[in-house]
Amino acid sequence: MVRVAAVVSNGCGPDPRVMREARWLVEAGHEVTVHAFDRLEELPEREEIDGVSVVRHRVGYTPYGGTWSTVRGLRRFRRSVVRWCSDSANNGLDLIHCHDADTLGVGKVLARRGQGVRVGALPVLFDMHDLHHTWVLMPNPHSIVRRFVASNYEGKMLAAARNWVSAVVTSSVGFQSWLAERDIESTVVENRPLRREALPPAERFTVGYIGRVREVESFELLLDALKSIPDESRPSLIVAGDGTRAREVADMVRAEAAEGWLSAEVFGAFDEPQLAELMRDISVMYAMYPPSRGNILEGALPVKMFDAASFGRPSVVNADCHMGEVCETEHLGRAVPWGDSLALAEALCSLKGELVELRRDSADEKVRFMQVVDGLIGA
Repeated sequence: MVRVAAVVSNGCGPDPRVMREARWLVEAGHEVTVHAFDRLEELPEREEIDGVSVVRHRVGYTPYGGTWSTVRGLRRFRRSVVRWCSDSANNGLDLIHCHDADTLGVGKVLARRGQGVRVGALPVLFDMHDLHHTWVLMPNPHSIVRRFVASNYEGKMLAAARNWVSAVVTSSVGFQSWLAERDIESTVVENRPLRREALPPAERFTVGYIGRVREVESFELLLDALKSIPDESRPSLIVAGDGTRAREVADMVRAEAAEGWLSAEVFGAFDEPQLAELMRDISVMYAMYPPSRGNILEGALPVKMFDAASFGRPSVVNADCHMGEVCETEHLGRAVPWGDSLALAEALCSLKGELVELRRDSADEKVRFMQVVDGLIGA
């Protein structure tokens, strides 16, 4: 048995990838503590989920979408995790699992305290969910200041991946290629859930967006598409999830519904059992994102596409990128060019009543992940 500290900069309430990989480690007989950042200070400070201990650090209210407040909050969070892991009652760690680039600072400090970086160090696994530096560009991809900050973050992440992390896993073949172009080896572990029993078609034709709400542009495109569909054929809309733009999007959707042309429901954060209920009520998952911030064209794969397919629900995703290729190659739905609201409307209507099958689930991903971990701990 080894002791693993996983670090993630959200509240893990839940984070499917973080918890899925933590469960795999527990199933292999290891002891796992997930250190999460409870930015809004509203989640249980400690809980155990399927044998995984979750410790949520509160270091001051840090709303999503901030700039300097987020930077300061993340710095305090990383220090809090280092203190917790360095305490005499919690030491003896065998592996640090850093989820995304904004937690690498924790791994570096703890590795240095464990006989120095690289030589005889405490192993650090860098789990690159996304091109984290591109998130800085979300509010304004053309901002010179934001592009400078994003470039700085990218440089630090690449230096860490080249020089002192022990291994890198990432969430898509596209991201693996992006890393390889920068002379960094990685292993792909996609965000695929286990297969579930396919749900019957929804009673009412409904489009759903179920997941983190980070960009308004996605919903502007969706609402334009829905508005172009004749009244008698127009689907209802369900939006569920938290995120930096959740409140703004909720207000936008409710305003359109108040005009009388749209039937819509908006929900906040949800847990695993609630996900199944939400999936039951939708016909098609909407998973399109503005490509301007970079990670979409570089290979991002939406978790919601795989989650929807595991329940038998098709998705509509961006064309001309890796997610579109996977979606159509695996027959998980349709890919549509970004910005084409009429093509989006046609794709949504074409998938009414359709069911899909997730032929590749998390089984192979688990094998690859555990091979990486076993290589680090000498199993």
